[in-house]
Amino acid sequence: MLLHNSNITNQNNRNRILVVDPDPIVCNMVRAHFQSDGYVVDDCHTLRELYSIELTEYALMIIDLDIDDHSGLGIVEQVKQSRDTNRLGVITCSVQMSPTTIIDALGAGADDYLLKPFSTRELLARVKSVLRRCG
Repeated sequence: MLLHNSNITNQNNRNRILVVDPDPIVCNMVRAHFQSDGYVVDDCHTLRELYSIELTEYALMIIDLDIDDHSGLGIVEQVKQSRDTNRLGVITCSVQMSPTTIIDALGAGADDYLLKPFSTRELLARVKSVLRRCG
């Protein structure tokens, strides 16, 4: 089960971000750029790892929709449908630029969508925007 009972608005997790991406290079890049802005960035590379993480400890999740054979969309839906995590900010990313992919991600509850490869400066701006809306 992905979701655990806790209060998502805990001030201790306001700057805590989870990056869910099969590419460790992407995770390391995000961590390196975000730490200097005061964010704590954790990562996981598979759904198996994700299922062991307490999502309520995070303010925002950045998830690659293509993780584990395109399972990211289902994770977004599950997160946004749970009362314990529905306030978790979610930014989806993918190498797929089709309007259908973007519409499906936003329809599943994602707060934003970003095409890969992306600029870490643009991602940081989007993270700050989502946190203002969700926090």
